[in-house]
Amino acid sequence: MKFGLVGVSNTLVAYAVEMLCYYVLFTDPAWARPACLPAALGLTMSRRILWTNVLAFGISVTHSYLWNSRFVFKKTGGRRTPGEHARAYGKTVACYALTGLILAPWLKTLLSARPTPGIPYWLASLLTLLVTIPLNFVMNKFWAFGEGRQRGGK
Repeated sequence: MKFGLVGVSNTLVAYAVEMLCYYVLFTDPAWARPACLPAALGLTMSRRILWTNVLAFGISVTHSYLWNSRFVFKKTGGRRTPGEHARAYGKTVACYALTGLILAPWLKTLLSARPTPGIPYWLASLLTLLVTIPLNFVMNKFWAFGEGRQRGGK
C-alpha cells in the first residue's frame, strides 16, 4: 500500500515535469522565441520526447528514492549507512533508467510518432504508464530494496 502511494505521487511528479517540459519548452512558440529553442538545439520529435523524459527522470527518481527509503523500505534496527544508501539509490536509478529512459521514450515514440501522426502525446504518455509502473514496482521491491530486507530476516 505504501509503495502504491509513493508510486502515485512519483508518477504525478514525473508526469507534471514531463508535460511542463514538453508543452512549455518545446511546443509553445511564446516560450521558444526568439531563439526557437527546439530548432536551436536540433531537437527532432524523437529527441524532444527523449529529453523530456530525461528531465522528468532526474527529478522523479530522486523523489522516489527519498520516499521509498524513508516510508516504504525503512531499515529495521537503525539507519542505513552511506554505502547502503548509495547502493540502494544506484539500483533505484537503474530500475528507473530501464523503464523511464529506455522503455518509456520508445513506447511513446512508437505510439505518438508512428504512423505519422499517431495518438496525441499526452495519451501515449499515459498509456506507457500501464507498462512501466508494474515493471518498476517489481524491480524496486525485489532488487533495489529487496536485498537489504532479506538480510534483516524478513
